[in-house]
Amino acid sequence: MLSNLFLQLTHIELLISYPVKDILTLIKRDPRFTVKVLNDIYFEDSFVDEGIHRLIMNNVVNWLYERGENPDEFVQKIIQRCASFEAVPARSVLRSYLPYVSQFYATEDVRQLCLDIIPKRYPLLTNSKFLRRELVDGFRKEYFTYRFDSPGMLITNPMRWFNGLVQLGPIFLNTPQYELIEYKASQTSFVEALENRVPAEVRDDGCVYVNGRQVGKYMTFGDCLAEYGLEWEFEAEKKMACIRATEDVIDEKVGAVLIHKGCYYGAPASVVYFDYKANVVAPEPFNKLMSAVVKQEFDSWEPIQKAQEQLLEAMNDSVTIIYYKSDDSISVNNKHLMRNVPARILRNLLREYSATGREEFENREFKRDPSICMDPLRPNFESRLNRVIAHINGSDDPEHPSEGVKKFFEIERHRRGGFRFVPKCKIIFREE
Repeated sequence: MLSNLFLQLTHIELLISYPVKDILTLIKRDPRFTVKVLNDIYFEDSFVDEGIHRLIMNNVVNWLYERGENPDEFVQKIIQRCASFEAVPARSVLRSYLPYVSQFYATEDVRQLCLDIIPKRYPLLTNSKFLRRELVDGFRKEYFTYRFDSPGMLITNPMRWFNGLVQLGPIFLNTPQYELIEYKASQTSFVEALENRVPAEVRDDGCVYVNGRQVGKYMTFGDCLAEYGLEWEFEAEKKMACIRATEDVIDEKVGAVLIHKGCYYGAPASVVYFDYKANVVAPEPFNKLMSAVVKQEFDSWEPIQKAQEQLLEAMNDSVTIIYYKSDDSISVNNKHLMRNVPARILRNLLREYSATGREEFENREFKRDPSICMDPLRPNFESRLNRVIAHINGSDDPEHPSEGVKKFFEIERHRRGGFRFVPKCKIIFREE
C-alpha cells in the first residue's frame, strides 16, 4: 500500500480542468473504477495498492491521448497549479514533511535536502541513492539512481510522473523548481516508452527505427555508466542490453516526447541527472503550505468537493446485464435482449471486459470458440456479430419495434477484423 498523494493531485486536476461528463468517459474505461476507488484517491491520507495506482495512471494517460491531449502538458498543469498553491491538499503534503521539519529549517540548501529524503519518503524506490554529486560554479550536478522491484508497478511509463513528483518538493517548500532534470537511463523499455503511439522496428544492424528513421541502438548498461563516468556495484548488470536513444521521438498528434535522446531504455535501474543552483534557502519553507491549509477552510475547496460529489452521483448510473445459462439468453436490466449464439458472443465479450477492462477485440478470438463458430472453415462470424449489433441498436420497424440498449453500450465495427465495445455507463455483468 502507498500514499494516495500523487493520485490525489492528479484527480484534483481532472476535477478542475474537465466537466464531469468528460471524466465519466475516463471512469467508464474500466469496471474496476468504483466509488470506493474514487473516494480512496480523493480523501486525504488514504492509501491505495500498487495495482489500483497502475490502473488509474495508465488509464489517465491513454484517455488523454484519445482526447488528443499531451500527457506531458497535463503533468505541467499539476506542477503549475501546485506552484500557485491553488487547490493543493495542503494538510496531506504538510503531514508528509513533518519528520523533516527541523532539517528544512536548518539546511543551507532546501532543494538538495528534498532529494536527500527521497529514499525515506518513497520506500517503493529500491536501491535509491546518489552515484555522484559535484559542485561546479555554484551549480550542483548529481546523478541519482533508483529502481522498482517490478518495472512499471505503479505505471507502465513513470518517467514524466517521476519528474513531476520531484519538482513538487521545492515548490511546496517555497523555493524554485530544479533547473534541469534528465533521465540518463530508465527501467522503462523502449517499446513501453512509445506508449503504443508509433510502431518501432528492430533491424539486423542492431538499431531501432520508427517510421524508417533510426532512433535507437542496442548497447549495454555499462556503456551508459561509462558515458557519464559512473560507478556501479553489480558487475552482471553492466552487461545487460539496453537501447540508447539516438534521436527524440515526438508524438506527431499531441506533441508528447515519447523517447528522449541520450537515454538508455530497458536498463536494470533508472539514472536521473539533476543540475540546479546550489544553496537556495527559504527563511520560512513551510509558510505557503500553512497558508494553503487556512485557505482550505474557506471557499477554495468547495468547487472541487462539488465536482467530486457530481462525479460520484453520475457513477450511480449503471446497467445490469445477466447471462442465463439455463436458456442461453441475456437480459439487460431484467429485459430480454438476445439468446443463443448472439448471447454467447456478448457473454464472452462482457466476461473479458469485466475481468480486464479491455474494449478492443479481434474477430479471430470468437471464431476459435466452437460454441460460437462450429465450422472453422466457414465461421460466418461477421453475420453473427451483425445480429448482436442489431439487438443492441434496436429497430424502428413499426411492425417489430425494439428499443435496443445502445444508451447503455454499443459495439463499433471501426476496423477490418476487429471491433470495439463502447460502454456508456457502469457495466454490472454476471452469469446465473
